Amino acid sequence: MSRVRFNVAANIVGQVWAVLLAIVCTPFLIKLLGIEGYALIAFYAVLQASLQMLDLGFATTVNREVARLSSKESSADTGALGGFVATAQRWYWILGSGIGLAMLFATSLIAKAWLHPENLSPEDLTDSATLFGLLACLQWPFSFYQNGLAGLQRQVTLNLTTIPFSALSNLGGLLILWLGPRSVASLLAWQAAVMLVQVIVIRAQFWRCVGVPKEMRIASLTTLKDKWRFSLGMGGISITGFVLTYLDKLILSRLLSLESFGHYNLAGTLARGLYVLITPVFNAYFPRFSALSSGPDGASMRLCYHNATQVMAVLILPLSLVIGMFSYEIAFLWLQDASIARSVAPIASLLVVGTCLNGLMNIPFALQLARGNTRIGLYINSCLVAALVPAMIFATYRYGVVGGAAMWGVINGIYLLVGLPITHKYLLPGETGNWLRFDIAPPLLAALAIAGVGRLVLPPDQSTIPTLIAVGLIWILATAGSALSAKQVRVTLRQIVRL
Repeated sequence: MSRVRFNVAANIVGQVWAVLLAIVCTPFLIKLLGIEGYALIAFYAVLQASLQMLDLGFATTVNREVARLSSKESSADTGALGGFVATAQRWYWILGSGIGLAMLFATSLIAKAWLHPENLSPEDLTDSATLFGLLACLQWPFSFYQNGLAGLQRQVTLNLTTIPFSALSNLGGLLILWLGPRSVASLLAWQAAVMLVQVIVIRAQFWRCVGVPKEMRIASLTTLKDKWRFSLGMGGISITGFVLTYLDKLILSRLLSLESFGHYNLAGTLARGLYVLITPVFNAYFPRFSALSSGPDGASMRLCYHNATQVMAVLILPLSLVIGMFSYEIAFLWLQDASIARSVAPIASLLVVGTCLNGLMNIPFALQLARGNTRIGLYINSCLVAALVPAMIFATYRYGVVGGAAMWGVINGIYLLVGLPITHKYLLPGETGNWLRFDIAPPLLAALAIAGVGRLVLPPDQSTIPTLIAVGLIWILATAGSALSAKQVRVTLRQIVRL
């Protein structure tokens, strides 16, 4: 479990660093490129997420299989590991090259047909679309090496590699914009160059950590023959999950001006701040679940599962409550614009509810994948798509950004209410009551009490520094209260203090 703790800490540092870069860079990007330029970058981010559907769940398969095979020490398993990663690496390079080539020609047409720019130059739109194709190509092999290192539980190494490159990409990009042409194309050109070097470095780190001799790295499609069912199920989950997650953004990017779409993305950025904590916990515990799933010790899996759930609850429930209750103050502290903050705040409060519910379901979802069960997630997602996509389209058309934000909470609320008991019924029978009574309720009540009191006593219209200190202190106290209320987290904290 010590490696899991280090991995959680390393992942949190990496995610916090990424969010800090976003917080620092976003106002400068808006100033240097304008709100339309920023919105175009946000559109490319949605397009990149759309392309991930073509992975068909194979990234999760890489993570799971590397975790399972690397936890065994026989020569046969070493050979199986070498063959699997060599084959998967070749597949990702071929797929990335094909997608990148297609995007070189298609992205410009997609952007011109879909967006409604008013001040953005046609040249910048065309040039940036071409460079996006190069970035799309490099993202695929990077995803393979990233998931491979995560499966090896070498997330400290992964974050030590990615943190400096993310700083170079973002801060260096701002410098390029400040000194050179202020265009989205120049920013993407710099980021593509940085990504190329990053792929070279992370490839070397991955193969060093795998430790499989070159003569055992034999690529063969037969090594994937017993993985296709899991990967196909993950592909279905990825596609339906994308529809549920990005449908509002796609609809709004079509219906709204780029300026309004940019405002919506600012609200989404605040809510997505929760993933600073959600993603590290999932990434640290999923390989651990995968390793435990191949063993006979069910008690260890149950203990690890409840420990992971309490860690997730302690980290995200206080932050969700603070963002929801103090959304205007946080938006104003970030953007220093009262008008934009007033527009962003109510949307962010709605979005953070759905994101929090989604975060709580990440641990049951990790358990499903570790056990090789993709049916639960696929069936639930398919039902949600069939029932709620029409409702989301109606809500977005009728109520705009508020409707899209509200439906994000509805989707994840239904997912939690349905998916949690089904997961426990088939994979951990009898644990739903324990999940609610011991893992969720104590940290939720503790955080709610502290954040609620803070909301009542914090006076409105304070200056920047006192507001920053007050909101930060409320978050710290709410997190501390949640941590002390969760039994497994208390045990872990005592062990750390004794060290």
